[in-house]
Amino acid sequence: MNSMSNGSTAGKADGLYGGRQLVKALQGKAKSILDSVIPDGKRVALLDFPNNSNVGDSLIWLGEIEYLKQRGIEPVYVCDIRNLDTAALREALGDKGLILLSGGGNFGTLWPEVQAFRLRILREFIGTPIVQMPQSLSFDDEAVTRETALAIKEHGDFVLTVRDHTSHRFAATHFECKLFLCPDMAFFIGSIAGATNAPFDRFILARTDHESAQKWFVDAPELRAGLKVRNSDWLEQGVAEKILNRMQFHSVGLRRVFDRRNKGLYLIYNALARARMARGKALLDSGRVVIADRLHVHILSVLLEKPHVLIDNSYRKVGTFHEAWTNPYRGVTFVGNLREAYAAAATFDQAAGGPGNLALQS
Repeated sequence: MNSMSNGSTAGKADGLYGGRQLVKALQGKAKSILDSVIPDGKRVALLDFPNNSNVGDSLIWLGEIEYLKQRGIEPVYVCDIRNLDTAALREALGDKGLILLSGGGNFGTLWPEVQAFRLRILREFIGTPIVQMPQSLSFDDEAVTRETALAIKEHGDFVLTVRDHTSHRFAATHFECKLFLCPDMAFFIGSIAGATNAPFDRFILARTDHESAQKWFVDAPELRAGLKVRNSDWLEQGVAEKILNRMQFHSVGLRRVFDRRNKGLYLIYNALARARMARGKALLDSGRVVIADRLHVHILSVLLEKPHVLIDNSYRKVGTFHEAWTNPYRGVTFVGNLREAYAAAATFDQAAGGPGNLALQS
């Protein structure tokens, strides 16, 4: 799973680490799968907007919107898990509708509120085709697994797309539905031009939620000697996001009367997602090499052609995704702790001809 670029052989047309060609290939793979299960002429609803400050979830949403634009599809209804109006959704879909459930890493027991919403949709919309956009699965409760399996079976027209082989094996064993292995939707954002100069030598992003595998981030001065280091998670909202959230809150009454299909909310959702992506990009741009344990730091780094070092999360979501899709990317290496991460980052510096903390490699 480890890979490291020497920076000398990659063609300029494909970037330093081979990201641009990989991004196009993964777009093509995802498109071939999704085109086969989302027929032309369907009225499409996109549910479960990630109405939270996590940048990664917004990257997925933006990729889904870009894919739909490429298909010439504008959702007839959108919502998050707290503002579903089933009557308005049925009216918007008509008799030729299809429901898309947004992708991510919340299929299973890790995020119960989202899973409950998913089961509600399966139970209340029997007869309407449902496609689950690419997910990572994690179940640690057999009762929830059985409940999910029953809801899928009784629905009868559910398509599940998953992002890694472990999720695929689990789903194939437990669920009766069409099943596909599919890349993450964030790749539809496409390659992004990154900043040319980083103010910090390292940007370190460590999860602060229950998916963190360990408290691997410690402020160890001996590891950062001679380096400018910035550290943060990417959950803190910026000013633009706070303003947009106020717009959501203060427009609830009007929307219930005049915008039952959430067309105005769709514009707010997209603006929020773009603001969150900009915030995430700025964080990654701030470090010459990124060290992190979030999957979408990896994906956004690939889009940016950014060298980065990864420590896996609690259920190997990052590593299994890399094994399935991004192994060809030459700008990433996996490590087990912060000391190893600093050493790997120094190797990236050396390969690029820049400064590094060379003492850590002895």
